[in-house]
Amino acid sequence: MPWEAPVTMMELPASPSAVDRSPVRGRPGVDAQLLVELLTVSAAADGLQEDVFRGEEGQLRLEAPEESRAELQRLIEDPVPDRVLTPIAGVVAAIGRLRERGIRLGIVCDSGMMVGRVLRGQLERSGLARHFEAGALAFSDEVGVTKPRPEIFRRALAGLGARPGEAAHIGDLRFTDMAGARALGMRAVRFRGFNDDTGEGPEGDVAIDSYADLEAALGL
Repeated sequence: MPWEAPVTMMELPASPSAVDRSPVRGRPGVDAQLLVELLTVSAAADGLQEDVFRGEEGQLRLEAPEESRAELQRLIEDPVPDRVLTPIAGVVAAIGRLRERGIRLGIVCDSGMMVGRVLRGQLERSGLARHFEAGALAFSDEVGVTKPRPEIFRRALAGLGARPGEAAHIGDLRFTDMAGARALGMRAVRFRGFNDDTGEGPEGDVAIDSYADLEAALGL
């Protein structure tokens, strides 16, 4: 059976008020049956507070003509349209190795200010989009919920045609990535090489500091 892989490609800030903070129970480790989280980048609009600009339905809360509001929203979401985000060290090689093994990859992403439409463009320009199943790209602004809610993980799993026990999620945050994946029964791998999260939430089934260690963490 091929191993599938919902992964978070872009870690971007989500509004804390949007996260369901209900307790999540941990679970014992399981056999790795798929995989992954991959790119960590900083948002181009990193200094902006999302709730200042958006109402409850994601629309700009400004008194201005509709065309001006639309243009401002485009500038907030994608201020540098030609920018190509750079993967952290080891990600591109890891993607290549996994694809050579026939492992299908997806993305579970809290999109924050940089919405799914923009992130898809970034993936295309970076040349990485071809490695991921188009139906397994789950961005929070499109799904309507953020991690650790199960719906966003299930969207990627559905696109991969995989059950939770056949999948692994690689992420850096305990409360969103690890809690969400473990609660569904996925294998959870925490990547500490970019951000070693010491906040609330469970540890992953495995923790790694380099993507060179990814296959071992997945039991490949």
